[in-house]
Amino acid sequence: MSRKDIKDPSGKVVMQVVEYDGFQFPIRLIGDIVEQLKQLNDMPFTNSDVCVVSYPKSGTNWCYEVVGMLRNKSSEYHDKMPPLLEMFPIEKLKQVPDGIYASHLTPRHMPKDFMAKKCKIIHIYRNPKDVCVSFFNFIKKTKAGELMKDMEFDVFFDMYITGQLSRGSWAGYVKEWTNFQEENPSYPLLNLCYEDMKKDLKAHVNKVADFLELDTSDELISEIANKCEFKAMSAYKNSNVPASLSMMTDVKDKHILYRKGKSGDWKNWLKVAQSEAVDASVEEAKIPLEIKYT
Repeated sequence: MSRKDIKDPSGKVVMQVVEYDGFQFPIRLIGDIVEQLKQLNDMPFTNSDVCVVSYPKSGTNWCYEVVGMLRNKSSEYHDKMPPLLEMFPIEKLKQVPDGIYASHLTPRHMPKDFMAKKCKIIHIYRNPKDVCVSFFNFIKKTKAGELMKDMEFDVFFDMYITGQLSRGSWAGYVKEWTNFQEENPSYPLLNLCYEDMKKDLKAHVNKVADFLELDTSDELISEIANKCEFKAMSAYKNSNVPASLSMMTDVKDKHILYRKGKSGDWKNWLKVAQSEAVDASVEEAKIPLEIKYT
């Protein structure tokens, strides 16, 4: 494990991370990641537990909301932050009542008992061009991105495409999960495309219910789909900001995890060369998932 200063082209330190086992973790949010991962590996799980995994800003909280509503047989919104495996204190993770977790970890860093028991995993992925734009707007509002507040998008993009940010590159992250699925075909892992969910949320709520082997009424499926449409969910979340969000941000008047929720906003941000650079990184990684650039 080693601490590392991430610098912009001028030499200014814009982020501090911890490098561990080929991965970069944000110091301000996570702290001692080595100890956290060790304790996660010692933590017991049950066969019914489930985890929503993703590269940041790919629909993690949205998908978590759907899973929680289905498992709890209720279309009521969650009023707390999703229990992120790498960030929440272990004692709090052990007290999660419904066994639903979220994470930005790769397969090799997931808790041993969770993986050994073949607990279900839902991997949601999103067009990496929109991920970049969403990440840029999000990180400036966080404590971890405090030194990036004045950063221009072009500088951020270069850091994003070269994997300098915490969590590494989008292509590298997604490829680790697709490699894991190819090497472990019997593992219960469902890939969900963010853009397809936007297009037909009800069908995807149904798909998640089937994957979780839940006997769910069509009425509840419809209620969940309606409540989890971005406009409705964002309105509720921004009017009910959880106190625990203060661990991530000093912004108090809105929920920073919900901005636009749009597909295709990248066209307003990326230059042609930047768009082509993303295309090249995805092609080079040979990711076996259909990516919808919209």
